Amino acid sequence: MPYLGLRGTKLLVAISATAGVGFCLFGIDNAALGGVISSGPFERKYNLDPTGQGAITGSYEIGCFFGALAFAIFGERFSRRIVLLFCCIPLMVGTVLQVASYGTAQLAVGRVIAGLAMGGITTTLPIWQNETSPAHLRGTLVCASLSMLIVGQLIAYWTAYGLLDRYDTDFTWRLMFSLQGMAGIIMAGLLWVMPESPRWLLSHSQPEAARRVLSALLDLPTDAAKVSQQINEISKANELERESAKGWSDLLRKGDDQGEKRRMLTVSHVVLVCQAFSGSTILSYQDAVGLTPHISTLLSGYLQIWFLIASFATWWLIEHAGRRNLFLITAFGMAVVMFIMGGLIKVGSKGAGIGATVMVFLYQAFPSYLFALLRTDLVIPEFKLMSFPKLSLAVALQWLFDFVLLMVTPIGIANIGYGMFLLFGAFNLTFIPFVYFYCPETAGVPLESIDAFYLPGLDPIKESARIRKDLKFKLKLKLQSGTMTSGLADTSLAVISQVKIGSDNEVNADVLAGAEKAQLERPIARESTI
Repeated sequence: MPYLGLRGTKLLVAISATAGVGFCLFGIDNAALGGVISSGPFERKYNLDPTGQGAITGSYEIGCFFGALAFAIFGERFSRRIVLLFCCIPLMVGTVLQVASYGTAQLAVGRVIAGLAMGGITTTLPIWQNETSPAHLRGTLVCASLSMLIVGQLIAYWTAYGLLDRYDTDFTWRLMFSLQGMAGIIMAGLLWVMPESPRWLLSHSQPEAARRVLSALLDLPTDAAKVSQQINEISKANELERESAKGWSDLLRKGDDQGEKRRMLTVSHVVLVCQAFSGSTILSYQDAVGLTPHISTLLSGYLQIWFLIASFATWWLIEHAGRRNLFLITAFGMAVVMFIMGGLIKVGSKGAGIGATVMVFLYQAFPSYLFALLRTDLVIPEFKLMSFPKLSLAVALQWLFDFVLLMVTPIGIANIGYGMFLLFGAFNLTFIPFVYFYCPETAGVPLESIDAFYLPGLDPIKESARIRKDLKFKLKLKLQSGTMTSGLADTSLAVISQVKIGSDNEVNADVLAGAEKAQLERPIARESTI
């Protein structure tokens, strides 16, 4: 029985749980080394100076960079599930090398290999979840899965704290490194029985397989009208994507649509690069706010608990407040917090140190998680129609800048201290005009419709507002007419924008003004479910 007999909402929950385990794995990988790198057993084994610690930590980011880059080249050839299952192989190899490590070189190689796997997972997992989720729940489901990332960090931090409190042997850090392998095995087992992305199946000429997946997701018969409608809409969107597909060299040429393609590419890459410059890296160095190593470790554990509690608010906010508004608010909030922290650290008193610690909690609770959520796992998968390889490159660049900031930040703290907080605050302020002028709202919009924001002659910000207004209006009409019924298929807020290209909408660009042409090229609203 496919998918363990799960259909409809139950299958959607299972997909979210599988993605949640993947994000939990990500959280464990991020926090495992940080929980033991300054411990006695680890220091006695490897005797690393600060530069060596930075290199060992950064080797993971380097692996992630090359992993994401590899999938930018080869990832689209294989299905989402196959890519994720394949990534579990280097993950297990890297885990074994780290757990069995008896030298710095072996540890670094193990972290690079595990990073290769995680680069592929962080590129593919959010896209797979988005492509199997309904538009009106897409943000909420990803938020719920991302809360599992924090659960992974909690597991790593508190496991390390408990082990180091009772044991003073190599067993502590070896067990910590084994946690990522355990999570990887669980994720692989769940993926084995989960459905493939229907969008990938249709884009690779497997319509019958896609029909079966959509039938299960919608809990309808395979020959149901809703299933056929969904297949037609996704197929047309895939056709539009192929017709408008451009190579890297094409983006440098002049053309009617190259400005829009470059703008989409700019949004996806800059938004991800912003992650490194938001200031989250500097908060890893809590001695910068005057804390002892023991207090810093304990604070990190409590901080992750607060982090998890604060993340629950995003489940509701992400769809009701929207991605764009939260982007603007959180960027401003992070800037304010960074400026205050810099000032308190400059004062240097005990009271100022307590105040700076409070700011660390405020940073995590208000802006940091929301901003990381928006740029990494909601906005970027929703621009995946630009092409999987280019988005994989964007993720690779994110990992590269994470590595650069990881190496530069401790040097900056040692030389200019509080000035680093002011610098990151200034970076956050620069995000605001970029988001305001370049990033359209994508909440509730089907994945196939987002590419339509960037048609020639259209302003993506205004077109996004128009499409979202259309889908809300259609929902209102359906409620008034009483045609809304229960079930995943009929409760969607989404309206798919499908562009007709051909004789029906052909226009003479020399005759029509740009605004009139944009009006004719506006997508036609249709109902969608996923």
